[in-house]
Amino acid sequence: MRLEEVVSMVLELPAEQVEDSTGPANLATWDSRRHIQLITALEEVYEVTFSTAEIKAMSSVGAVRGLLGERGVST
Repeated sequence: MRLEEVVSMVLELPAEQVEDSTGPANLATWDSRRHIQLITALEEVYEVTFSTAEIKAMSSVGAVRGLLGERGVST
């Protein structure tokens, strides 16, 4: 599953609207509850585990993509 699809599913917006700049600062539906839901979905889909520091650093889809890339996950 592509990263845009995971984000789209959790944040309830069309996948084509998901960009690397998409984040809680510019998307009202990306609140703290949905942030945790997104982390859970990412960990399940990509079979990874994020540290607390990494979770806090997830300020955009691009940041998430970078963290996944560091683990060798293709998004």
